[in-house]
Amino acid sequence: MIVEMKKLVLIGHRKERKKLFEALHKTKNVEIAKTRDIENTARLDNSLSSEKINADIARIKFAFDFLREQKRIAEALAKKTEKTEYPYVFTPIKTPSLSYMATLGYDQFEEVGSREVELMANVADLEDIAARLKEIAQQKGKLQAEIQIHKLYEGLNQPYSYYKNTEKTAVVLGGVPSQRTQELLKYGEDNELVDISLVGEPLKLQPFIAVAHNEVAEQMRAHLQSLDFTAMDCGMERTPKQRIEDIEDEIYDLDMESQELTTRALVKEMFVADLKVLHDYYMVELSTNRALDGFATTKECFVLEGWYPADYEDELQDVLDNVSDALVYEFVYPEHDEVVPTYVKNSAMVEPYQDVTNMYSVPNYRTDIDPNPIMSIFYFLLFGMMIADAAYGLLLAVGAFIVYKIKRPVPGKGRLLLIIAMGGISTVIWGTLFGGWFGLDIKGTFFESMQVLNPLEGNSPLILLGISFGLGFIHILVGMLLNAIKLIRRGKVLDALCEVGTWYLIFAGVIILVVGLLFAKGIPAIKYVGIGIACLGAFLLVLSGIRGKKGAKKILGFFSGFAKLYDGVNIVSDVLSYARLFGLGLSGSVVALVVNQICSVVIGFFPANVAAIGYIFCVPIFIVGHIFNIAISTLGAYVHNCRLQYIEFYGKFYEGGGHAFMPYGTNTKYTYLDMRR
Repeated sequence: MIVEMKKLVLIGHRKERKKLFEALHKTKNVEIAKTRDIENTARLDNSLSSEKINADIARIKFAFDFLREQKRIAEALAKKTEKTEYPYVFTPIKTPSLSYMATLGYDQFEEVGSREVELMANVADLEDIAARLKEIAQQKGKLQAEIQIHKLYEGLNQPYSYYKNTEKTAVVLGGVPSQRTQELLKYGEDNELVDISLVGEPLKLQPFIAVAHNEVAEQMRAHLQSLDFTAMDCGMERTPKQRIEDIEDEIYDLDMESQELTTRALVKEMFVADLKVLHDYYMVELSTNRALDGFATTKECFVLEGWYPADYEDELQDVLDNVSDALVYEFVYPEHDEVVPTYVKNSAMVEPYQDVTNMYSVPNYRTDIDPNPIMSIFYFLLFGMMIADAAYGLLLAVGAFIVYKIKRPVPGKGRLLLIIAMGGISTVIWGTLFGGWFGLDIKGTFFESMQVLNPLEGNSPLILLGISFGLGFIHILVGMLLNAIKLIRRGKVLDALCEVGTWYLIFAGVIILVVGLLFAKGIPAIKYVGIGIACLGAFLLVLSGIRGKKGAKKILGFFSGFAKLYDGVNIVSDVLSYARLFGLGLSGSVVALVVNQICSVVIGFFPANVAAIGYIFCVPIFIVGHIFNIAISTLGAYVHNCRLQYIEFYGKFYEGGGHAFMPYGTNTKYTYLDMRR
């Protein structure tokens, strides 16, 4: 049901503003809206404060991401070093997952604001650690690149400083690209005053030592430059191997520092729970700033406008009266041009399905009726038919309910689990009717007595296909009926009769005709009655095109009425799309049967006296195969069910485009405020 909404218009003294925000936050029933423009008032500008809050929120998110990354690194490091002489010891701090929502009272939530400096100091520590780890990574990259250079000269047994100029010769140590090695050697052969010796194995560079008489030293250097020569620093008093060992020691020290920093970072996990609350505290502060920016203000006063459920009015009045005597307010109904938020309220059975609708679009407050009570019935039915295995349904229902009870999600969360659990119940019903129990043969068992149809035998697949089309046809008819109800609520009774009533006549006629042809061949009158009713509906549909037209436009309207008959093709196309119910249900049964047949083949490999071994091998095949089938069938049922609701059902009557009711202070991510605490 879409709840009736009313508007709060309030004028207050600015000194009461904080107290008012606290009261509205506790109510969790008022969405603050932007105030209309009022003469001689101004708008507040909290952009700088909002920027700071957004920056702090981003810093906290970074802290969460960084700790997640460091935890993965620590786990990998502990596993890698567990059998070494110095294993890395990682003892994780038990903290709730980031998807967990803590339930807090209002005072507990507000208390975190007094610890802001302390908590953000821990975030700053993590930022410093992250910056130092980044520096270490850059340093290691440079050192590892330097190792690769020194490895080129590992064949040299003398320190680099050994290769220096003498009184009469110039000595050059370096490398040229490997593909230019022959040019280098040819240069040495062609010049008697130059001696070139290759050093080590070539990689991308070919290392060499060149010795030249001082007379040709400059000429040699110029020629080497033309060969893309890279010189080696010969100022080190270390051999290449010694320098590599020095660098490896430096890298080891950096690795030890990195491990120490990771350990220091993970100690901060103890503050994650409080940081999550602080994150949401900032979110509420941000909401407050946005609300303030929308106020019309004077030097001493402000104007607040907000939406609330009409049935909450008496309680809201008590709340406002307890805030201050310096508030003046009134409750008004929305004007025709105002965008009103949509608040949908349903029973506990229907409520989970609201998320399915909201994924498509929130109902429009002014034009839509709440589709969830009707949609939930069809979603429940179609979900089970697309899986159609009672054993699978039991596992889904029991498993989802158990997970829901263990997780104990806060109100408004965990609805997907409830949808799956109820879908499991539907699957049990359909699976029992179709005799699906892990794809096993149930002949001669108690389960056979409850079976109505076996989808894999005889003409049963055609019957199942017919049931799928029948459900689809009913689904579409209900969607058209809801469109008629919506039109009637707007006072467009004739539109409802012309757009929906005529099609109902056509469908009724066709159904009577089919009944007459198939089940009452001896009573020809039934056939003619069906034809007559269908023709009457078609005639009225064509005539509806000229309604409200004058003169020549009536002729055009008459032809447009004929064009409306083409919608029947679209309706038939929509009904045919429900063949997916048949396809998914049948494919799941076939996969289950194949898994069981594989198990039978495996058992058949073993002689009768050791058949037990075959059963042992079959257990993992059976479990994995059916778990896969359950997973893929559930995903298919969820996705295709949504598609049928969104396109075939909602396409007949639903407009959407609404704005979901979002009370002030409820846009939290990690915490749920229970005002009863």
